[in-house]
Amino acid sequence: MRSVLALLYFSLLFTPSESAAKRSRLYVYTEHFPPYTVVTNDKEVSGSAVFTVKSALRMAGFEASIDIIPWARAYEMALTQPNTILFSMAKTQKREPLFHWLFKLTTLKYDFYTRGNTSLELNSMEQALLYTTVAIRGSYEESKLRSLGFEVGKNLVLVADMASAWQMLDKGRVDTMFASHTPTQQTDGKPANQYKRQSAINDTHELFVVASLTTSKKTIASLKRAFALLESDKE
Repeated sequence: MRSVLALLYFSLLFTPSESAAKRSRLYVYTEHFPPYTVVTNDKEVSGSAVFTVKSALRMAGFEASIDIIPWARAYEMALTQPNTILFSMAKTQKREPLFHWLFKLTTLKYDFYTRGNTSLELNSMEQALLYTTVAIRGSYEESKLRSLGFEVGKNLVLVADMASAWQMLDKGRVDTMFASHTPTQQTDGKPANQYKRQSAINDTHELFVVASLTTSKKTIASLKRAFALLESDKE
């Protein structure tokens, strides 16, 4: 019922001229990041974050497809291009002034993962730095690892996407992966015991939907209202 009322609210809120302007194209980007974003057949997108973003876009009157591109490229687009939406992004002090933060999707705890059949045990960052790890180029994980002392060419390997990162670990090309959670049987066909979570670090961050700073104020306001109404609908 609240969703119906929310849609009615938006239909009354915008005049015809505003609605026409509001239909200017939005560019929406994400990456394969199950269970929040799940990509199948290289184009079909689902997941809890995707559902939330699509619902907000529809409620605010926007028609936009969600495109899957490498995170580094998507991040650069969100930094430089107007009308650009990106999710799911970890919020950091450095990133905070660079984007409009539209909606918090969830909070995640990050640590190092190893293959489930290894005897490797990591209980400190000093130990973790002795082994090679992998991260997605341009990601929060990359910036965090660099700040901890990891270096490309020494103990840090960068790849284009999440699937490639887990494959590096699976094939033994790296010793660990810094991540918030592992692939699952449901989303990636991998058994729960394939990976082991270590205890080298306690790092928690919130994941958001963001928009480029050059996106219009009206667009930002309408999207924030839509996300807020979706959130109130859960209560």
